[in-house]
Amino acid sequence: MKTVQITQPWDMAGADGLVAVRALFGEAVDHLAPFQSMETELEGEACAVLRLGDRNFRLTYPGPLDQVLAPLNLQLWVTQLAWMAAITLPNGGLPALAAQATVRAPHRLCPLPLHQAVPVQVAKISVLMWHHPIAGQPMLELHLANSQIKNFWDVIQPFNGSSVSLATAHP
Repeated sequence: MKTVQITQPWDMAGADGLVAVRALFGEAVDHLAPFQSMETELEGEACAVLRLGDRNFRLTYPGPLDQVLAPLNLQLWVTQLAWMAAITLPNGGLPALAAQATVRAPHRLCPLPLHQAVPVQVAKISVLMWHHPIAGQPMLELHLANSQIKNFWDVIQPFNGSSVSLATAHP
């Protein structure tokens, strides 16, 4: 049985949000529309960048992103939100999750191509579903409130065939 770890992504926003991601990752971020992402590296570590808005980004990065950005002295806040967490599921879980999810226009869940995210509700639980490669494999990274993880897990267990268990330890 595979174990799912709970992680915390980084949120970055502010007047210089776009300036900051350009400084870190180059002008490729200019081509990202809201809810599109790209895979890259930062200081030798794998990193994924999801554009949430004009100057608002969410990143998966194992290091101290706030410390990486501090020397740039930009009008920006960078934080790991204490109330939010991410869980990662195998790509094969998308059809079952899609069957349980409600999506509001203009967003679409099916198909959900790689490097795309969509806000959904599953059993009245708000979730950001992000489809992107992790360690070279297409995965679903699900962002939701820490307080909702257990309820969410209970809802999706019948649909993943109990082939995945939830690790309750936080990194």
